[in-house]
Amino acid sequence: MKPNSTQTALLCLRISLFLLMILWAVLKIMNPASYGGAEDSPGIFENFYGFGTGPGIVLALGILQIILLLAFAAGAFKTITYGAVALMNISSFLVSLPRILDPFGAYPNMLFLASIPILGASVALFLMRDEDSFLSFKK
Repeated sequence: MKPNSTQTALLCLRISLFLLMILWAVLKIMNPASYGGAEDSPGIFENFYGFGTGPGIVLALGILQIILLLAFAAGAFKTITYGAVALMNISSFLVSLPRILDPFGAYPNMLFLASIPILGASVALFLMRDEDSFLSFKK
C-alpha cells in the first residue's frame, strides 16, 4: 500500500527524532562520565538536572534508552514509546529553558534553540501516533 503524504511525513519525523536521540543514548554508554560527572567536573545530570550519579546508573539508562528508541523507530507500543520520547524532550527543554530564553547570556550557545522544534516534532508525533502507520506496527 502506498503511503499518503501525512504517513510519509510522520515516518520522517519518527526516524529523524530517532537518529538524534540515539546519539545521546550511545554517548551515555561510550562516555558515562559526561552525564554522571567525574571527580573534578560535574556532568550533564548535575549541571542541568541538579543531581550527579555514578557511571553504572548512566550506563543502565543508556541501555534502556536505546531499547526504548529502537521500539520507537519501529513504531511499536506507540503510546508508551512516543510518549516517553516526548517526555524526554519536554524535560530537556525545561531544564534548558534559561539558556533558551537568553541565548546570548552568561552561557551563550544558540544550539539550545534547536530544542524548540525537537519538542514540537516529538509532541506532534505523539498526538498523531495513530496516523503513523507507514513502516510501523499498527498499534
